[in-house]
Amino acid sequence: MYPITSTVQNEFWFHVANQDEIPVFGIVDKSLDINLLTAILTDLPPQKQAVYLEKVIGYNPDTIDLLRTFVGVSDKRMYLELSYIFAKTKYQTNDSTNILGKSLYELDKHPLSFFKNLINGKDIKLASKAIEMITDYLIEKQVLDILLLFKKLTAEEIEIIIDRLILPKEVQQAKAKLRGHGAEHDLGKLLHELGVNFKPSDKHINPMSSNDPNVDIDTFEIIQKQKGKTYSFDLVIETHLQKPLAFLQGLIHTSDPGQYGVNKSDETVQIKKALLKSNEKYNTQKQHWGLVDGVGFSENKKDTIDKMLSEFDCFVQLKSIYKAGLQSHKLNLISLKAIRFDMTFYTKQEAEAMFDKYGSIDIQCVTNTNIPKGKEVIAGKAWLYV
Repeated sequence: MYPITSTVQNEFWFHVANQDEIPVFGIVDKSLDINLLTAILTDLPPQKQAVYLEKVIGYNPDTIDLLRTFVGVSDKRMYLELSYIFAKTKYQTNDSTNILGKSLYELDKHPLSFFKNLINGKDIKLASKAIEMITDYLIEKQVLDILLLFKKLTAEEIEIIIDRLILPKEVQQAKAKLRGHGAEHDLGKLLHELGVNFKPSDKHINPMSSNDPNVDIDTFEIIQKQKGKTYSFDLVIETHLQKPLAFLQGLIHTSDPGQYGVNKSDETVQIKKALLKSNEKYNTQKQHWGLVDGVGFSENKKDTIDKMLSEFDCFVQLKSIYKAGLQSHKLNLISLKAIRFDMTFYTKQEAEAMFDKYGSIDIQCVTNTNIPKGKEVIAGKAWLYV
């Protein structure tokens, strides 16, 4: 057996995608309101700057988003910290509730929009207190030091700092989430072009538009979500009669998967055990698929990717996404005529090893520049022909 297919780990790390190779689905806002920043800097007084900042935030609560970026605080971090601060703050020492009128023995999280709405709300006392607390929070994060520094810079210098230092950090978290959806989108498009049925049926159009399908942990039939009685999947492959046949988990990690990745890996093992039990009980041959990719798995191979790969009946990566087509052919969901490998990526031996492991005898394997007959479908580092 050639090294590329001698172990699932060899195959994974050979095909692994770097962060920039994983597509981002949707649009990440990469802009900041420079005009608003310029106006704030122009009017920033030499004294009573906290009072000035309160007026700015009170007049336009959206200024909060602009200011937090300059002190390196993400949307999520800020709303969690404000949720804590507001939950622990009372108007009077002897009050039995916090300023939101809630119990002092609870902590509810609120999105940043919640705190902006407080500023524009009908409760004048609460609005004034919210402005004061949010201003104090930003000042503690040294926003005034940053603004005073920016006030000394030219417009060109400010734009360079924003483009090179501030925006990349601001959009990093949003892009990480959208990359997972981008990989699912690519797989959905491939399956759709090949003629495979799947749920959600619009995964190839908008992978974020539908709720993930839920499956009974005993029968592995699609049902409504029930805590402790269902598994959630990113995609369910169906037969021609629209019966569930393969259940796909999408796990894309471009950075450290952390405890979440470990938990999902444990869940993968649990799902496979339940599926094998279901197959035996109901005399079915349903499969467990994985869409797994990203260099982040290198942070903790043992407890994440190494644990999962052998549990999948078929795992695909963006570069080897053609395997979804080859597996669909084996399951008689589609009929492929040929596969042509990208010989700028593979050697002849590597391509043939991948075909020997995942291909079928009735599919033509092309490892040269010849173009087979049939409709050509791009599939990672290969082309499929139907």
